[in-house]
Parts: sequence; C-alpha cells; structure tokens
Amino acid sequence: MRLGEDSLLLLLLIFLILDAAGGQVEASPGPGWKEQTDWSESERVGPPRRGPHFLPGLPTNVSITAGLLVTLPCRVANLKGRSVSWISEQDLQVLAVNGAIFTSDRRLKIRTWREGAVWAWDLVIETTTLEDAGVYQCQVNTRPKLTHLVALDVHLGRAVIPGPAEVYVESGSRLLLTCWVDAPPRPPGPITWLHNHDPIHADGSRGGVSLQEAQEGARATSRLTLTSVTPGDAGNYTCQPEDLSPAHVSVFVLKDEEPRAMHHDEGSSHSLHDLSLLVVALLLLLHMLR
Repeated sequence: MRLGEDSLLLLLLIFLILDAAGGQVEASPGPGWKEQTDWSESERVGPPRRGPHFLPGLPTNVSITAGLLVTLPCRVANLKGRSVSWISEQDLQVLAVNGAIFTSDRRLKIRTWREGAVWAWDLVIETTTLEDAGVYQCQVNTRPKLTHLVALDVHLGRAVIPGPAEVYVESGSRLLLTCWVDAPPRPPGPITWLHNHDPIHADGSRGGVSLQEAQEGARATSRLTLTSVTPGDAGNYTCQPEDLSPAHVSVFVLKDEEPRAMHHDEGSSHSLHDLSLLVVALLLLLHMLR
C-alpha cells in the first residue's frame, strides 16, 4: 500500500509540472537522429526544421537566351533518404528521379552535389530552345509531397547586319558595317568580326581598321570601319557574337567608277547595243522602200 501512495504522488507531481508548462510536450528524436541543419541563424525562420525541406531563397524564375545552357536549381536540406524528381508541368512528364533520366532528350542532365546537410539536384538543359520555356517542378517524395516550382523563360537572341546581303563599294573609299546583337535577358558577350573566317583586329597589319562597340540593356552594337578599301578587302564579313548565331554580308570592291549595274550585269549592256543596231537597220530598210 505504501508503494501505491508513492506512485500516485509522483503522477500528481508530473501533471502539476505539465500544467505549469502549458501542457506542451515535444517528443525527443530517436537515438539515431542527428540535427543536420548547418545554415546561419539569419536564414532560419523559427526553430530549425528536422525533416526534408527546400533551401530558403531558391529562385522561382530563370531567364536564358536560346542556345545557351541553363541550370534550374533544386536544393534540399535534411533529405534523409528521400528521392527527388523533376517533372515538366506542361505535360506532367517525369524527366528525372534522383540521378536517373527518364526522357530521350539528351540535352537534359542532373547535376548533384552535397555540402553538409544540403543536397543539390539541379536540372541542366543544354542548348535551350524556345520550346523549353515553361514551369518545372522539383518534388521530394514526402507525405505530403514537397514541391518547388521554377518558371523558365527562353528569349530569342540574334545578330543582324542591317541592309542588303551584298554591299558594293568603290576602291579607295570607306567601308562601314554595323551589327546589332540582341541577347535578352542580359547583355551579349564579346562580338568578333571575321573577314573570310579570319578575325579582324584594330591593331592588325591591314591598318585603317576601327572597331567600336556599345551596349544598352540586352542589345549591343558593333561598328566596323575600313578606310581606303582595296580589292583585297572584298569577301565575306561575319559578325560573330559569343554563344549566338552569326550574321553575314558579302562585300564587292569596284575597281573603277563605273556604275554598279554595269559591273553586275554586262550582258544587259550588250543586249541594249544589239537592239539599237536592229532599230537602225529597220529604219534604213523603211527609207529604201519609200
């Protein structure tokens, strides 16, 4: 009977302590559990989360120029053996589960690495196209599922040399070529001019070469100037932006001051001369018949 009274007193004491604490009891983790969160205190919202969760601050919108490589980030902390999947929201196609790719598109890859408790399961798309734009889901197979959405915007980049595809310039005059390059959403990289596949340099052996480049937002303008052109300057000129398709123009150097049409189509001048002779002959024949 003495042991029973002691047990009742002990239970009463426990209930009093719980009531003073507001009745909140948090179960302690099992012996094999280890707190793995290694973020700084400024990145935490509330107490550390012990289950799988996405790294705070992951981007939800990514923009890229068509033709370039893009990385869609997915970073998960405290993964604890869960699997990670990438799904295309457009057609609900499963693209990858962990490191295994489930699409025939060889441009898609999974880049993984681990740093402390954080796992990276980034989706990489090489040589992006306009058709790659859309929303992608990174899922963790918890209950309920954890989902991080990334919207991919793909912009068309291009290089343009305005004007005709063939340029005619007289020997000894100045040649000016302008190239516009659009590479949204960011400014394009360096622009190289080529003459018949050979790079053009302002300090090259040719002399009289000027290269000027200006940028405004996602557009860049490059101007190539050649002074005192010679027949050796004729040929194909290419504006080659970094990681974008090039633009081309053909340059013809006239050796004298004849109009371009005479150089471009000498056969038409011969036809005109023959026609004139025919008209004169007809006039003489009519005069003789009178």
